[in-house]
Amino acid sequence: MKPAERVIFNTGVLYARLIIIMVIGLFTTRIVLDALGETNYGIYTLVAGVVGMLAVMQTAMSGTSMRYMSHSLGTGDNELISKTFNTTLFLHFIIGIVLIIFIEVGGYFMFNYFLEIPPDKVFDAKIVFHLMALTTFIAIIAVPYDAVINSHENLLALSVVDIIGAVLKLGVAIYLTFTDLNLLILYGLGMFLVQLIMRIIKQQYSVRNYKECKINFKHARDKSLSKEIMAFSGWNLFGSIAYMSIIQVRSILLNMFFGVKVNASEGIAKTASDQVNHVSVSLTRAINPQLVKSEGSGDRGKMLQITTMATKFSVFLFALISIPVIIEIPFLLNIWLKEVPEFAIIFTRLTLINLLISKFTFEITNAIRAVGRIKQFQVIETIILLLNIPISYLLFKAKYPPSSIYIVAIFFSILTSVFRLYIGRKIAGLNINVFFRNGILPTIPPILSAVIVGLIIQIVVVDEFSKFILVFVLSISVILVTIRFFGLTKYEIEKINSLIQKAKIKFNKNE
Repeated sequence: MKPAERVIFNTGVLYARLIIIMVIGLFTTRIVLDALGETNYGIYTLVAGVVGMLAVMQTAMSGTSMRYMSHSLGTGDNELISKTFNTTLFLHFIIGIVLIIFIEVGGYFMFNYFLEIPPDKVFDAKIVFHLMALTTFIAIIAVPYDAVINSHENLLALSVVDIIGAVLKLGVAIYLTFTDLNLLILYGLGMFLVQLIMRIIKQQYSVRNYKECKINFKHARDKSLSKEIMAFSGWNLFGSIAYMSIIQVRSILLNMFFGVKVNASEGIAKTASDQVNHVSVSLTRAINPQLVKSEGSGDRGKMLQITTMATKFSVFLFALISIPVIIEIPFLLNIWLKEVPEFAIIFTRLTLINLLISKFTFEITNAIRAVGRIKQFQVIETIILLLNIPISYLLFKAKYPPSSIYIVAIFFSILTSVFRLYIGRKIAGLNINVFFRNGILPTIPPILSAVIVGLIIQIVVVDEFSKFILVFVLSISVILVTIRFFGLTKYEIEKINSLIQKAKIKFNKNE
């Protein structure tokens, strides 16, 4: 399968996965929130945030493993591919052991000095914390196998396993409604078992299908490659710390000033925004291996071209869903949940706006990581993003509302976007004028058109259900039409039409 066709195929696979998991996930969250109650759900969200904050190394190593596996595949050197896998696997075992110790030590201080949890729920929260720490360890030691499957662009296999995981999580949620046991601990145990099953399946699939997954630490572990990967992941860790601190320390700050019920609102906003974000992330997952392989083969021009194209289409796909969701989120949450937490609506809207702003320059970070020179980029971006925390703290001390932390995040996202353009030009040779002309400007007409149409419907239509239908149908239609006439180049239109014709021919042959 040609690279362009594989990207289209993988994007289609990921969107099918997205739709299935989104439906199952939203239904699961409703059941869990109803079964656990707002307090227990808020505690689970808070504890998950603490573990996530202490497990930022997992995020950094995951991105590093996928980068190096894709890069080595781009060279076509089988020995290097085998060394890369075994090196990353060895490092993940060491890091997993070290991280589990840090999580447990950090958890002790968090529970005793920072977190505000009702006294009768502290024991349950600690058990869930330990279970999530084990879940994190399992996730870390399995990252190299995920990286192999992703680098080989076999996203169908990954999607199938993810769907299985979503079904299992739904099963855990349904079970909660039929038992009188300790629901919070039971839910934490269920999530641990689901993660364990998913990881076993992925590992077994990788071992059976890819020869480089043969474990050979003695002969294939390369010391120089280990140092290179550790240096890359070390700087990459700065970026992960900044990103995770915004998300996870936010949970702690909200908890310190406003209690666990606000954490429930945050949990709902995160779940809803994550589901919408998967729309554009799916394209990034499908196209990123091609981007890194292009750099690995020495074709910098193609890599930058892919970066610009990925930016445009990720914004298109995110705006397609996020704009009507931002407008109609009150209606959606009332349908989704039996009782909507107080700040869930404003939190969700601001989170989606922040994500949309970030999409305009996010793919530049992938281009910089593909090049491998990330030290300066990560240090400066980390400093910028970490400023969210002290400023938010000062605002809360000054009695500003919970939503102010999201306003701060939006401001720093804009500042970070400007910096990404500068550093992308300096490190990867990005032509900012070309990037603006071909990557950003084509996205403006669809976004503005959808916002205007949505707001007009909000003003004119009174019935809530009719308003909801019209906003989604018309705003999505307007985006698609404006993309066709203002967002696509002649070459892209011809390529899409060609792929559609090929798909029709194959479909007719199968009939």
